[in-house]
Amino acid sequence: MGSETKLPLMLRISKVFADPLRLRILAECCIREMSPKQFFDELGNWIEGRVETMSRVVRAFEILEEYEWLRQTRTETGGRRRGAVEHFYEATEPPIFDGELWAQVPAPMKALASWRNLETFAHQVKEAIIAGTLTARDDHHLTWMPLLLDQQGWETVVGWLYAIFFFLYEEQEDANARMAESGEEPIPMTVALAGFESPKNKTNIP
Repeated sequence: MGSETKLPLMLRISKVFADPLRLRILAECCIREMSPKQFFDELGNWIEGRVETMSRVVRAFEILEEYEWLRQTRTETGGRRRGAVEHFYEATEPPIFDGELWAQVPAPMKALASWRNLETFAHQVKEAIIAGTLTARDDHHLTWMPLLLDQQGWETVVGWLYAIFFFLYEEQEDANARMAESGEEPIPMTVALAGFESPKNKTNIP
């Protein structure tokens, strides 16, 4: 997280992770410019089969802007808007916390943030399974593996996970530039990265 703000870090974190709708809006606005109406039309029923109301989507955008997760980029009028003004937003930054900042986050909020991320990812997987896109491409990738590492190995793997994550954001920017020039239709893709300590004694876990 690198944006300059006078708002307390924990307050900003709590606002974005308190509602999975806000987290999904922020995720979308990290990769593309978006308006509340566009989000509602494309993703209004994204969470657990529940159809969101337009007013709740608008309010979520307002809260994210108020707490400096979103900034307004432009407005449009005319056409299908019938005199209304459509406001477009982009993310000021992704909700990413480096080791130093993450250490400041209280344990309950860490658990909530992690759960929200897993919840959102699980929905992405569910959508892909239903749509038949999860394994539609022969070059798709879906793997996981357990490891037994020393401290140096742990730090090396975590370092690579962070490096890959930031590479993805760079590639998104490069892809946006290429598609703006070529007019190529974007390919929606979900990438998940995770690295966490597993329990040593698994026999007591139901």
